[in-house]
Amino acid sequence: MSSATHAQATRITARPGSAAEAATRDRRPRQRRGGQIGMHVLLVVMAVLVLLPFLWMLLGSFKTYDDLINRPSLPPSPFTMANYKEIFEQAYFGSAFINSTIVAVARVLCACVTSVVLGYVFAKYRFRGKGGVFVLLLSTMLIPFPAILVPLYLTLSELNLLNHISGLIVISVFSAFGTFLLRQWISGISDSYIEAARMDGASEWWIIWRVIVPLSRTPLAALAIFTFLGSWDDYLFPNVILTDPAVRTLPLALAGLKSLFWERYEIYCAGAMITVVPVMILYGFMQRHFVRGLTMGGTKE
Repeated sequence: MSSATHAQATRITARPGSAAEAATRDRRPRQRRGGQIGMHVLLVVMAVLVLLPFLWMLLGSFKTYDDLINRPSLPPSPFTMANYKEIFEQAYFGSAFINSTIVAVARVLCACVTSVVLGYVFAKYRFRGKGGVFVLLLSTMLIPFPAILVPLYLTLSELNLLNHISGLIVISVFSAFGTFLLRQWISGISDSYIEAARMDGASEWWIIWRVIVPLSRTPLAALAIFTFLGSWDDYLFPNVILTDPAVRTLPLALAGLKSLFWERYEIYCAGAMITVVPVMILYGFMQRHFVRGLTMGGTKE
């Protein structure tokens, strides 16, 4: 009788605890959902705040001057493409776009090719002084660009590359950051791939282009984005060595709109859209590779 009473008491005392535990378990998913909803609301608000200036610029590029001044927050009325036509005809934006594209693509190719070769050498070769040379290479990243602006200008002057877009390409053949990024990635690639290729009689160049490059597509894509953005937005050095309007790049042409159109804000909006949209398209297509290139390691054994 006493044991039955004890069991009944145990069941009675256990019920409130069980109910409380069940209630706690039910509240946890709701709390997580509430936190997720709050985070999504915050992200949406931040996205709207970031996109509003871009949307204003986009709409302003299709407005007339009077429409932009009198109705700055409303859709274009009338809708016009005259702003884009005007800057292409009067501000050398066509040639500036072509020049920027040539320089950016050439810089990307040079940086990717030299970085993967040097990264492979520093990652897989053993030679005396390798550590010191690598540290010396990385130390060049600490030198501010204005400090070497004058020597670069004098060097390009001796090579007769002033006022020519090839001068912008020559100074960016090698990338210390790209070499560091590829060296870190290639260090994680298994040596068995390389040894197997060597046993089959492959040359070092064949190993680089057929083994290392396919396994390094992610950091190469990240390097390509970094290099393209840096080249596309470069203003200081092109402004120093390029004086002929026919060879200017987009940032120079965009800055030159002030002297041509004064307070024609709708023209500035159109010029800014031409400068920004190609970068947004590139990043949209390569965003996955860009993120993975900064967060993942190499292929381990």
